[in-house]
Order: sequence, then C-alpha cells, then structure tokens
Amino acid sequence: MEVRPIKRDERSHWDELIRQHHYLGLHSLIGETIRYIAIYQGQWFALIGWSSAAFKCKVRDQWIGWHSFIQYRRLFFIANNSRFLILPDVRIPNLASRVLALNLKRLSRDWQMLYGHPIYLAETFVDPQYFKGTCYKAQGWTLLGYTRGFAKCANRYYPHNRPKMVFIRLVVPDGKRKLSEPYLDVHSARKEVKPMKLSLKQAEALKERLSQIPDPRMPRGKRHRKLSVLTVTICALLCSATSFAAIAQWATSCTQNMLKRLGCRFNTKTRQYEPPSEPTIRRFLQEVDTEAVDSALYG
Repeated sequence: MEVRPIKRDERSHWDELIRQHHYLGLHSLIGETIRYIAIYQGQWFALIGWSSAAFKCKVRDQWIGWHSFIQYRRLFFIANNSRFLILPDVRIPNLASRVLALNLKRLSRDWQMLYGHPIYLAETFVDPQYFKGTCYKAQGWTLLGYTRGFAKCANRYYPHNRPKMVFIRLVVPDGKRKLSEPYLDVHSARKEVKPMKLSLKQAEALKERLSQIPDPRMPRGKRHRKLSVLTVTICALLCSATSFAAIAQWATSCTQNMLKRLGCRFNTKTRQYEPPSEPTIRRFLQEVDTEAVDSALYG
C-alpha cells in the first residue's frame, strides 16, 4: 500500500468522496493543505486531508509552552489532520493506524517541498459523540484534553457545546523544543521570496479572472478590495511566499507602481498605495471559497 499526495486531476474525485462519505462533508481545507490517498493496485482505500493548524487551542498551546509572541511565529510548523476517511466497504484490520503511520513518515518532507518549511507536530480534533480516537491512540498520538466547545464563524467564536478531543503527535523527535525555544531561526527553512515583474496587461488579465470570486466578508469595515487581496496573494505565492506573513512581507516590498497595478488601496492622506496587512490576508483566505479560486485560475 502507498500513501501519497493526490495528483491535480484527482482533486475533484477526492473532494467528492469526502463530501459524500465524511460526516463533516467538505467546504474547504484551510490555509496550507495537502490531500493524500492510500492506494493499492490502483484502488483507493482511504483519504486524508491536512491543513493549517488551529489558530488557538488551549491544551495544545499549554503543552508546547507557548507565549503568544512565539506562537504566531511558529504556528505554521503544525499541521492539522482535518479529514480522515476509510472508504465504505473497506474492511481491513488496523488499516487506519497503518495509513496514519505511512502518512506521517512523509508529511514533513512533502510540506517542505510544497511550502518551503517542515512540520514538527501533527494535531487532530475528534468528536467523542461519534468516535473514540482508537486509530490515533494505536498509532502513538497523545490525548491532551478537550477543546472549549467553540466554533469560529467569520471573525467571531460561537459556542456549540460539543467539545472535541485534542490529539497530537510529534513528527520529529525534538519537535516540541523547536516549537517552544525562543531563538529558533524559523526563516532558515523557508524558500527565498522573490520579486516579480508584472505588466499592466498581465495585471488586468489576472484581475479579470479573479473578479468572479465572491467576497466572503461582511460589507462593513472593509478597507481593502477583494481583488487587491487576491492579486497580492496569487503573485506572492508565485514568488515562493509560503505563509500569510510571507505574503504580507512580499506585498510591503512591492513598488508603488506594482501596488497600483495589483489594485491596492490608495491612501489619500499619505498619497501612497497600501497593501493589505497579514491579518487581513489571513482572515480573507481562511474564508474565501477555494473551489471558486481554483475555477477562476484553472477553469
């Protein structure tokens, strides 16, 4: 059996199987993501989805020993196992724990290749109303405790009164130290973020494609237009930016002429074009319809 990332032409099939058979369905995976399949002789047995870590998790953060100023600089070293599905009619003893083991062996390496940084810790949240977390326990994951029973919607947290079990597993032996020590050079493992040359014609073509993507934000309080956030993000990703912070940093390094072409906000007081900030980029990308983005770019 092989556990590997999906290929581009397998994405729609993977998503559809998760929608049909996973109890949470699928709207989107958040942030940096990798979709895996467990396959043997051409047959799919299991699907695994990884995404960016939960922004806050009290028991996890206490276990690591994080202070807030360190947490925001290290969060991207954690991956969240947000979907795990053994396909219907598959009945193989110990399959789930075996798939997890094979996946974790390559997770950090795959993340490094795709996003320019490794993964030190894996986390997942298990609903005790449906599952006991048996496969995670069998594979050596640690139950830290429970979430507080809140869900995030837009920029607010709402109580749903269904606390989840929090499981974690180190991906590298000294992962806890790397996450918690104050002077770790977190930038050494990242790809170099490069500048970009973008003509006015290319910028207009990009904005035309992205204009069909719906804006997930509420009308009130928007300082940066949807197109400016999207064009900045796409261009920064093409220049090897691999995190919200790196995207924002790339944007601040752009010339005024480049920011104008990307559709950024013009501040009448400073007489300068201003790129969206890291929190603005992060909030927008966590809420945007990723399928609409894929359709706009590749459709």
